[in-house]
Amino acid sequence: MFRVKHFEDMTQEELIRLYIEHLIKWNQYINLVQYNSLNDVYERHITDCMQINKFLTKDDYIIDVGSGAGLPGVILSMSGYKNVILCEKNYKKCIFLHDIKSKLKLDYAIFNGDIFEYQVPEQKLKSAVLVSRAFSSLEKLLSVMERLKVSRGTFHKGRTYKNEIEEASQVYHFEFEIEPSQTAPDSVILNISEVRRK
Repeated sequence: MFRVKHFEDMTQEELIRLYIEHLIKWNQYINLVQYNSLNDVYERHITDCMQINKFLTKDDYIIDVGSGAGLPGVILSMSGYKNVILCEKNYKKCIFLHDIKSKLKLDYAIFNGDIFEYQVPEQKLKSAVLVSRAFSSLEKLLSVMERLKVSRGTFHKGRTYKNEIEEASQVYHFEFEIEPSQTAPDSVILNISEVRRK
């Protein structure tokens, strides 16, 4: 007998395919990602997000700041991370995130508001890690970490990352590791820890 496949039975690849379909559809109405990036959506967005998996653990409380289209937070949720919160100020983008969560039966939370007003649950502080793909400068990301009392950060950064590190170093002491991006030759993943203001 033919059995309808439920979302909980779907593979990660099947969920990603559905996510991409919804992303392309919604992007016609609200600016979720650059239109030309949809020509190579898997490499530009999905693979790019998934490369930070190796820097995270399943016990982490993952705070995706400036989540936008849910990148990387939605992709991390599809990868089996259970403690993911997508923080996005734009209401229309949050509607998209709610729609994806509902349609694909994903397990993440959504915070619609200014990230500086978000309160990390006290019991989650030790396991909290800030992730971001396109939120703002490194200095501002460190100010978010400082405000939220989060001790770790994993950030996608482009070709200006050296300048961003230098500028942030004028304001903050911090430890960092640089990992070359697997998807863009001029980009890196920055792993940040021990942030404190000078």
